[in-house]
Amino acid sequence: MLKVEWRAVENGLDAVQGIYAQGVACGIKKDKKDLAVLYSDPPAKAWGVFTQNLFQAAPVIVTREHLSRASTIQVLVANSGIANACTGERGIQDAREVAREAARIFGVPDLCWVSVASTGVIGEFLPVEKIKQGLREARSLLPNQSSGHNAALAIMTTDTMPKERAVEIETPQGVVHIAGIAKGAGMIKPNMATMLAFIATDADLEISLLRSLLVEAVEQSFNRITVDGDTSTNDMVLFMSNGASSTPLIAEGNSVVSVFKEALFWLTRELAKDIVRDAEGATKFVTVEVQGARSKKDARLCAYAIAESPLVKTAFFGEDPNWGRILAAAGRCGAKFSPQEVKLEINGQLFVERGIAIDVPREALEKNMKNRELHVLLNLGSGNASFQVWTCDFSFDYVKINSHYS
Repeated sequence: MLKVEWRAVENGLDAVQGIYAQGVACGIKKDKKDLAVLYSDPPAKAWGVFTQNLFQAAPVIVTREHLSRASTIQVLVANSGIANACTGERGIQDAREVAREAARIFGVPDLCWVSVASTGVIGEFLPVEKIKQGLREARSLLPNQSSGHNAALAIMTTDTMPKERAVEIETPQGVVHIAGIAKGAGMIKPNMATMLAFIATDADLEISLLRSLLVEAVEQSFNRITVDGDTSTNDMVLFMSNGASSTPLIAEGNSVVSVFKEALFWLTRELAKDIVRDAEGATKFVTVEVQGARSKKDARLCAYAIAESPLVKTAFFGEDPNWGRILAAAGRCGAKFSPQEVKLEINGQLFVERGIAIDVPREALEKNMKNRELHVLLNLGSGNASFQVWTCDFSFDYVKINSHYS
């Protein structure tokens, strides 16, 4: 039996056969790329996971409608700078007009094969004519001048760096690839911020498997991050499978599935972590792990309570070993546990045992907090369930960025 292996590769979306991408400047933002286009030849089977915020942006509504009818994407159009959220019926019509123009320019036979996404300021209308001009420019470049990197740049808002990942999987039937781009730095608590992620593979996935893999991948990656606890109106993760590698159909039970899932999960986790590492004003990357909970629900409640506490996050920024804030957040989260059984470690340094502070020189604790990456491990001592969340600190710059965002 031939072994199936995977490895990370460097060339982002350009690694995926049949996926052509480009990012252009259409004038929404000043002197920056602000329109990304992904074109799949052949058309890709597709599915999406979307924000649970009740104020769903127009592109979320339109793309959900299109995918529910066709489960296919041939062209994806994503703009940055304007969210097209809270824009009423006009916003819906604008999103549909962008989709219609993309279908016309790229010769897409079914309007439902076009997906749209937006990110940026809420409450402003799309400059549809500028976007149409951008679509024409992108079409002149594709497929010959494809650049997944430019597409990753074009979806950025307050991001300071593009987020791109790719993997290559060697199967007995041939090589397949998975790649993705993402954006997000603030308003991040995907609940499936402003967060977008577009993932593509040249493998041929059976549609029910594609859907289940996407849901699982999101749950163990994008649903494990929080910057500020705010779920955006525009969150969207799309997964496309175009079969351009010409390898056989992959269905549930296929020997390739387990390795494909492992590679996909790594890719989505790394994109999620990249979002946290690039969080607005962040100086620390923090893993919050809760163990010993009675249930996964309790572990999740506790992990998010710690990860989203402004007092905890500002202590991380100030490199202050104020562990009492961590316990206080855990104690008010609603999880059931005995405080007398709690143990707290940060980066392997024991801070609290059986709910009581360990006698360690403060200088040692302060030194521990200066690490760029922190691992908070809280054991509730009440069961076997666990949960892990990735977050960051709150700095002065987070306030500056978000007090002048619009």
